[in-house]
Amino acid sequence: MSQELPVAFVTFKSRLGAALVAQSQQHSNPVLWITDAAPEPRDVSWRNLAIPHRFLPLCNFGVIVAASLLTIFFALPVTAVQGIAKFEKLKKWFPPAMAVQLIPGLSSIITGYLPSAVLKGFIYIVPFAMLGMAKLAGCISKSKEEIKACNMVFYFLVGNVFFWSLLSGSLIDEIGESFTHPKDFPSHLASAVSAQADFFVTYILTDGLSGFSLEILQPGLLCWDAIKSCTYGRGKEKTPYLYSLPYYRIIPLVSLSVLIGIVYAVVAPLLLPFLIGYFLLGYAVFINQIEDVYETVYETCGQFWPCIHHYILIAIILMQITMIGIFGLKSKPAASISTIPLLVLTLMFNEYCKMRFLPTFNLLSIQNAKEFDELDEKCNQVEFNYENASTAYCPPCLRPLNCMESGSSCTAPLVSSSSF
Repeated sequence: MSQELPVAFVTFKSRLGAALVAQSQQHSNPVLWITDAAPEPRDVSWRNLAIPHRFLPLCNFGVIVAASLLTIFFALPVTAVQGIAKFEKLKKWFPPAMAVQLIPGLSSIITGYLPSAVLKGFIYIVPFAMLGMAKLAGCISKSKEEIKACNMVFYFLVGNVFFWSLLSGSLIDEIGESFTHPKDFPSHLASAVSAQADFFVTYILTDGLSGFSLEILQPGLLCWDAIKSCTYGRGKEKTPYLYSLPYYRIIPLVSLSVLIGIVYAVVAPLLLPFLIGYFLLGYAVFINQIEDVYETVYETCGQFWPCIHHYILIAIILMQITMIGIFGLKSKPAASISTIPLLVLTLMFNEYCKMRFLPTFNLLSIQNAKEFDELDEKCNQVEFNYENASTAYCPPCLRPLNCMESGSSCTAPLVSSSSF
């Protein structure tokens, strides 16, 4: 038997009242009434509203543990890929690989393009796995699920594609030394970044050529639609096989390229022309995808911008640490010391942005709410908006079904009238 859940959507007649209530505590006991600004109706994750609030920390902890384990175990294929990139080490580990040198040009393809292609294939499935984990975290909206998945994918890529590629490529014998002597980490990072410049140039090219080509063709969704139409989806109503823009997959991949470009702007500036070409190609591709392919399922209201700001700050901090290490390797202690205040200023700027600008993305200002209410009064839209808001938050199980408008073959007559 169905049970009523202790969850409710409260509707206000004015935006001003809703904004004031959303920014205040409703009860002296903070665990008795737990309130939050409601997402738009299309963005509500109805299945997670049934999760008791006391279980949400446990769900979040489980998701973090699962994502951490996936990041750790994914280091194995990354190490194998870097073993292919370092052919001299590969010959020591696997002597039959010397037969590759008998075919002219094959060694260059295997050590140059193949590692990036294999790594790209491995990380293609990671965003979907992270999104599946984020759906178990108990988020009340789909946009929060995608933001959580976006953060997990970004840290996964930074940990595996960036850091572990550096470690497995040139610091495999110095990992223990890096942990025992943390003060030498900037110099180790600088030497590792310099040694892996060719790999990341190839990675940017592979991501630009193959990644954007696959984005246009969408072979995975085409195959999935064909399989679904021939199996369990046969005879059901056709739905578009392209949905909303997968922010959780696109933003981390592009942010990783930004991170690589910012770090290598000091170490290997020759990577920057390839990165500029990557962004120009990506701009042309996604302008077409956003305008003509993907459908806007719900509005995120700019909730991804703080994530992008955070990713860029991480890239700048890594670049500054790399600069400290490079100046140390070149025996210029004065330059290394003068870079430390720049790192401190970057951290202070990040804290200032979080303190002053981050609330703008979470709360509606009283001034804007009042202006919108006055505009609604001039247009006589107050009562209409109130009635619309009171009926918009209706669970899917309580919405009426109109079988006459459905194009499904399940509701079509077995014999058409034209056959008589």
